[in-house]
Amino acid sequence: MKKSDKIIIILIAAVIIISNLPPITYFLQEGFEYQNKDGSFKFSEQSGPTQGFDVALARFESFKKHNPENLNKILYRTFSLKPWRFWEWWNMISHFERYRLPKYQPL
Repeated sequence: MKKSDKIIIILIAAVIIISNLPPITYFLQEGFEYQNKDGSFKFSEQSGPTQGFDVALARFESFKKHNPENLNKILYRTFSLKPWRFWEWWNMISHFERYRLPKYQPL
């Protein structure tokens, strides 16, 4: 392997690592939104621990408890998994449970 090839590989790796650092991902990160099938429950994650994925799950459980007549008891993610967005790879790995939710498909 040539020296120039090694430098290119190192530069690509550096860009991927730097782009996954918290200050950078704050500006590049996509919003995470969730809803049930009929849209009677909606939740948008916001930065910080008080509006994260765990809060979305807790609020959806509370919604189901207070609305037993609602038959839409599955929480869907309204965002897509975009693996080409390498600056979100750390988020995809560390919070994979949000991506395991079924993708909402509008009728």
